[in-house]
Amino acid sequence: MRLSEVESFLSKVSGYYVEDLKTLLKQPSISARGEGIDGCACMLRDFMKDAGFRVEVWKIGDANPVVYGEMPSNSPKTLLMYGHYDVQPPEPLEEWVSPPFEAVDSDGKITARGAADSKSNVMAIVKAVECYSRLEFDLPVNLKVLFEGEEEIGSPNLPRYVEMYRDKLKADAAVCFDGGLDPKGRPELWLGLKGMLYVELKCRAARVDAHSSLAPLIENPAWRLIQALTSLRSPDGTILVDGWYDDIRVPSEEDIKLIEDVDYDTLLAGLKRHFGVDRFLSGVEGVEALKKLLFQPTCNIAGLYSGYTGLGAKTVLPREACVKLDFRLVYDQNPYRLLESLRRHLKARGFDDIEVKALNFLEPSKTHPSASIVKAVSSAASEVYRSKPQIYPNSPGSGPDYLFTKRLGLDSVWTGCSPPLSNAHAPNEYTTRESFLRGILFAASIIEHYGGLDW
Repeated sequence: MRLSEVESFLSKVSGYYVEDLKTLLKQPSISARGEGIDGCACMLRDFMKDAGFRVEVWKIGDANPVVYGEMPSNSPKTLLMYGHYDVQPPEPLEEWVSPPFEAVDSDGKITARGAADSKSNVMAIVKAVECYSRLEFDLPVNLKVLFEGEEEIGSPNLPRYVEMYRDKLKADAAVCFDGGLDPKGRPELWLGLKGMLYVELKCRAARVDAHSSLAPLIENPAWRLIQALTSLRSPDGTILVDGWYDDIRVPSEEDIKLIEDVDYDTLLAGLKRHFGVDRFLSGVEGVEALKKLLFQPTCNIAGLYSGYTGLGAKTVLPREACVKLDFRLVYDQNPYRLLESLRRHLKARGFDDIEVKALNFLEPSKTHPSASIVKAVSSAASEVYRSKPQIYPNSPGSGPDYLFTKRLGLDSVWTGCSPPLSNAHAPNEYTTRESFLRGILFAASIIEHYGGLDW
């Protein structure tokens, strides 16, 4: 069996592959600041060439580069695999147990920004292909990979890349290898992702900050912004903008059947334990909590700032207040239409002095559970991890999956090999040697199972 041969070979080279992962982790690639992006793309290109890929680095204007690779075969099937090499900013630096770009390896745990999200996933794909190349095996599918450098800032330019290189990206199915394992170590398979509308609201009052004694006379933009925010959302999370729920098409009967098989008690208990909370919003529990997590649109305050926030007291009336909001969207809400609904809502309630700036748009995505790629990835997960994967009809997170399902017309599964609750987007992000090495086998098994399916 070819996968057993891949596993045997991997056992001999595992130390080298872990060192290659650490090399990639040591290279900063912070898309929010443009730090190290080009260097990381070039490093990834070189790793892919060494693995046997035909590699191209695509560059459009000032967009971060996309690293694209192909491994052709004689198969009539083509699989497209997606990942991203950019990472979140590491701040706050003082909370890291080791510098975020040193990739400290201690007792099999590798701590670094991007270790889980998502350089270990990217390198798992690359090293899976390298195993085939070193063993001189032909792949059972034509494999295409697309690694972008802007996922952590909402993939703003990926639609342009997909449109420009549409012919190159023709495939029969897609796997977005940017996920991970549940608290019991089982792969999670997401058959859709939430969309997102990310906006900044800004309110200005005076030309300069004022002494707070002038509060009876001068409008405080912070209060003004708070009043606008309370008009958007009720305490239980319901969004109060007219028409916000009109286009929602989930959950379906198939969605409900899928979540009946999910070990949601373990998932929810793990979330409470990890974040140190005793209860969820509005006291929701059990399957109803899972339904809210997967199928409810959200209005979240991601950042709020105004006036003086330093140590001690400063009696100031700020001239400006700003809030960043992310709205998670479910199938089939449209972020562009909802932006206009938000603007109408604020204007109708007298908040036309509040500036609305859109920062990011992502559409929701969905793949039917009966799709062949779902069967292939599920079989691969069972084979490598010796347990049935957790299959979710939708993810509470967002990503550019819609470009594959809606723009390219592909069925798509979102999965990966990152360890559970691995501090992605937080200090002390980590992966483990075991997670990475088994992820290589997982990627190889997906390729094998998809190649072996009868059409």
